[in-house]
Amino acid sequence: MKDTVRVTLVFPRVLWEEVKRLIPPGERSRVIAWATEREIRRRQRIRSVEQLRMLQQKLQAKYGQLPDSAEEIRRMREERDAELASLCGC
Repeated sequence: MKDTVRVTLVFPRVLWEEVKRLIPPGERSRVIAWATEREIRRRQRIRSVEQLRMLQQKLQAKYGQLPDSAEEIRRMREERDAELASLCGC
């Protein structure tokens, strides 16, 4: 037997009428469990994003705004290319 538990849920009447109309008997519990899992994962993602934002705020408060590194990376690549060119005699 599966690891399941029976619970009593309370639905708004209009929503339950739609469930009965659209979801055949025998499938309702599975569909409701699936929808519940989706909502749980959605809320977990939201919580993770909130925790990440809090961490970003802490790091920004601690270290300030770090400079943009794109220009430094471009310069390093140019130096590497020049060094490689000089090694191969190009």
